Amino acid sequence: MWRRLGLNIISEHKIFFSILILVGAVIVAFQASAYYYYQKSSSDCPSSCNGTTVSVETLINYGNNTSQWINKTDVSSDWNFYQLTASISKVQAMYYGPPTSEHLITGINGVQSNQQYFWSLWAICAKSNAWIATNVGADAIHFATYHTLAWYYQAANSQDSSNWKPPVPGAARVTVC
Repeated sequence: MWRRLGLNIISEHKIFFSILILVGAVIVAFQASAYYYYQKSSSDCPSSCNGTTVSVETLINYGNNTSQWINKTDVSSDWNFYQLTASISKVQAMYYGPPTSEHLITGINGVQSNQQYFWSLWAICAKSNAWIATNVGADAIHFATYHTLAWYYQAANSQDSSNWKPPVPGAARVTVC
């Protein structure tokens, strides 16, 4: 009797259950496409930089009038700036796993961030030949865009990057590239 009652309810509400199943399928498809888009947008390297090597120049400014240029480092273009930094220096970093999979640089070559100083990331904007404080971390910088980058150990007196001084004293700086 209960089975017959259940079949009776389903047969009387076929349209409702059909719509319910359709809505569920649309939600699953939307979530799957959003996940696919996220995976593609956060892939290791944009498709324009796969399979080649590039020459990258890196400045490490320790904030005490001591700087180190590492010139013409040939790296695979599918690397990011964190990987390059780790290959040319001793890096201390905190790793944040999925979904962002990013590193926060806390020290380079034994110079640690603290409450007064931190490591900022800069790049040369090719259009204006001036330094720009990047708005993304080292893991998100691929060499299809920038070829001269810098780490600058600077005072943490402002969170507003438009107030920061460039890593090379007296150099030009821009806020938009």
